[in-house]
Amino acid sequence: MTELADFLAREIDAGSFPGAVALVGTRDSVDEVVAGGRAVVDPRDVPASPETVYDLASLTKPLVCGAILAASSGEVDRSTSPGRYLPEWKATRYDGITIESLLLHVSGLPAWYPVYSRGEGAAAYRRTLGTIEPEARPGERVIYSDLNFLVLGEVLEVHFSAPLDQTFAAIVARPAGSGARFLPGRSDSVAATERGDATERRMAAEMGISYPRFRDGVVWGEVHDGNASRRGGVAGNAGLFGTASDVWALARTWLDPARRDFVRDRTPDLPEARGFAWQGSRGAGSAVAAMPASAFGHTGFTGTSLWIDPEAGRIAILLTNRVHPEVHAIDFNAVRRRFHEAVWG
Repeated sequence: MTELADFLAREIDAGSFPGAVALVGTRDSVDEVVAGGRAVVDPRDVPASPETVYDLASLTKPLVCGAILAASSGEVDRSTSPGRYLPEWKATRYDGITIESLLLHVSGLPAWYPVYSRGEGAAAYRRTLGTIEPEARPGERVIYSDLNFLVLGEVLEVHFSAPLDQTFAAIVARPAGSGARFLPGRSDSVAATERGDATERRMAAEMGISYPRFRDGVVWGEVHDGNASRRGGVAGNAGLFGTASDVWALARTWLDPARRDFVRDRTPDLPEARGFAWQGSRGAGSAVAAMPASAFGHTGFTGTSLWIDPEAGRIAILLTNRVHPEVHAIDFNAVRRRFHEAVWG
């Protein structure tokens, strides 16, 4: 048994996740890919395999929004305001918020809001997002926020005059040779996630917000994230699905030296490193000491993780459905660190 296979077996036995796929590779090759456990345990039993398609959750942020911006050769001016594209964002309360501040999570927007509670679909979202009150001044602090990338998704749809999934497929996925996609549909090849929208039910209730249409069954074949789901399954913050190999095909493009400036630490005076759509190793809960300062990555709530070491040319991918069929109160970043310790040694 390899170290990666042993890691998966131990974590499955410990109840960290029902199933997972781990992949380690370089820009030129996949060195090892290992699957273990179950892709679905409810409503029936489906084993995980290297070809299991996972809900990538917030890996959507860098792999879709970040990649579109990187691939479009500066077409979108990162120093401009979202108001250039979205009239609602010309309001005084958004003064100082730029595309760059959204990418870096320093816009000051709150971490989360159930946008769907005030209307579903793209048009309603655009209106609601234009009413959100910031909770900090731009640049004051890092507030990791889904709202930043919901707004970025809207900006990109306006700029390219096309749905986000179509732009992603045309200028990111197909050139990279990746099968990553939105809206996969239910099948035994897709890992299931949470039952009954339990996490978002609780989060909305804690905010005193009621919503009558939370899902009741196991979420399977559609995006787990409620904001992405009720926008139609395609959003800038979540909604992308893919296998570990699909993620590797997208990740390897970020080892291009031409993209080094895109991912460098642009928040040196704040407690955690942030590049455009990516997190740096400084201050990252899933990073380990063996990673160099230049390493960058991202995680997703469903139990996903992607980290890239540009010095060693290493790519480490962990895809799990740790929220299936319910979310357990464990430190999942500690699980990710154990994975990274197995990779970086």
